[in-house]
Amino acid sequence: MMNRQCVNRRTDSTQRGFTLLEAAIALVVLMIIGLGIASLFTYAIQANSRADDRELAMAIAQKRMEWLRTIPFTTQTRTVAYSYPNGGLAATATSGVIENVTNAGRPYSVTTIITDLSTVPAGNPDAGSPTLKRIQVSVTPAGAATAFESVTITTQRSTQVTGIY
Repeated sequence: MMNRQCVNRRTDSTQRGFTLLEAAIALVVLMIIGLGIASLFTYAIQANSRADDRELAMAIAQKRMEWLRTIPFTTQTRTVAYSYPNGGLAATATSGVIENVTNAGRPYSVTTIITDLSTVPAGNPDAGSPTLKRIQVSVTPAGAATAFESVTITTQRSTQVTGIY
C-alpha cells in the first residue's frame, strides 16, 4: 500500500520548478531594466544640478540688473565707465565687460553690455550724448555645455532729455 501511494504522487504531480536557463534569462531581463533605471537617476541628478546653476545664475543677473537700474541716468552718469559696484552707465565694448563671480560656491561668468541706442541730435545742447541705452546682463555657469544653461536679462533706460528725437 505504501508503494502505491508513492507511485500515485509521482504521476499526479503537476508542479514543476524553474530551469536554470529560465532563471538566467529572468536575471538578464531584470539587469537590463535595472541599468535603464540607474541611467535615469544619473540623468535626473545632472538635470537638477543644471537647474540649480540656472537658478543661481538668474539670482546673479537679477541682482546686477537691479543695481544698474538704481543708477540714475543723468548727464553725470551716462558717460561714467561701467564697473561693478561703483561704476556708471557708459557704453561698453561690443563684447561687454566680463567678470567672474562665485555664488554658493559655484563659479559664474557675468557679461554686461551697455549699448547707446539713441543720442541727442546735432545742433542741440549735448549733441551726440546718449538718450536711450540697452543694458544686457548675461550670466553663464563655469563649464556650461550649452547656451541653454546661461541666463540673459535685457532692459532699456532713457534719460530725461526734453525734445523730439
